[in-house]
Amino acid sequence: MKRKNNLYHNIIDLDNIINMTNLVCKNVRNKRKVDKFEMFKSEHVINIKNRLVNKDYNFNKYNIFMITDPKFRIVMAQDIEDKIINHLIAEYFLVKIFEPKYIDSMVATRLGKGSGYGVKLLKKYLNETKREYNNFYVLKIDIKKYFYTIDHKILKRILRYNIKDKEDISVLDKVIDSTNQDYINKEIKQLKDKKIKYIINSSHISRLEKEKLLKEVNNIPLYNVGKGCSIGNQTS
Repeated sequence: MKRKNNLYHNIIDLDNIINMTNLVCKNVRNKRKVDKFEMFKSEHVINIKNRLVNKDYNFNKYNIFMITDPKFRIVMAQDIEDKIINHLIAEYFLVKIFEPKYIDSMVATRLGKGSGYGVKLLKKYLNETKREYNNFYVLKIDIKKYFYTIDHKILKRILRYNIKDKEDISVLDKVIDSTNQDYINKEIKQLKDKKIKYIINSSHISRLEKEKLLKEVNNIPLYNVGKGCSIGNQTS
């Protein structure tokens, strides 16, 4: 198999940076943050280009917060500049390399796929199977704490098997290793402690519901060094 090379020029191309900046700004939910960013959009675009040209991969700290719907979950959001860089890496490295390798029924987070397309395929496969077999089984599974347990060494080995360019690998390694920083677990612990205190002291929550919610919060894992991808990054 021929490894991909010479991809880095795509993420330092000014037109690509501008297009990705517009796309990211359109989809960021915090409009106040977007308005502030767009006041100096040209400066940010030039800064992104300079950072990538100069191999400045020192990403800022994640904004870590907890969401509760449909269940308690930690999300790690980047500032807009870092988010744009992350989207550029995903689009021009990862999608370019791995999209052609995926089978059609791998529908998660792929353009033109998604849950609707997955349901359509499931119906198709079920109808085909029914015509051939009287009895069959469907296995429904979920990989527990998937993003937290991804092994960095294995992930990097897979990337190196597919990518030859050292510049591409260097920035991908920086994204992967971003979960190794001590402040991440410290902030996750603080969020968990705050939520636990709130649940315990809430008079409007029944005892049984409290037990359920406390179990959910306590089950939120921390990141081990060398394991896990951030929940929220486009690259993840």
